Amino acid sequence: MAPQIPPVGIDRAHVVGEPNHRIMLADGTAVGILTSYPVRPDADLHSLAEAIEFHCAQCHEHCEATLVAVRDGWLLCPACYAALDTVAPSSAPDARSAA
Repeated sequence: MAPQIPPVGIDRAHVVGEPNHRIMLADGTAVGILTSYPVRPDADLHSLAEAIEFHCAQCHEHCEATLVAVRDGWLLCPACYAALDTVAPSSAPDARSAA
């Protein structure tokens, strides 16, 4: 059963290491981490043993996921983690699309 969270707010979390690699949620719930992907220096991606419900610190949407990112102690949904490198489009038209 996934941990329940309040209907509003943003969730904090931190990763705890040995002997049991797990993520600790703000309400004290611990969820096992199956695999961690330390691809970025500013946010780690974690595959969890079970789905959790949380509010993403980036988009502020309610999420349920087994794949989460932790950035500066805040949970990010997979979509926001993927968008961290996305640059806002410029107002100039893309030269590749001009015919």
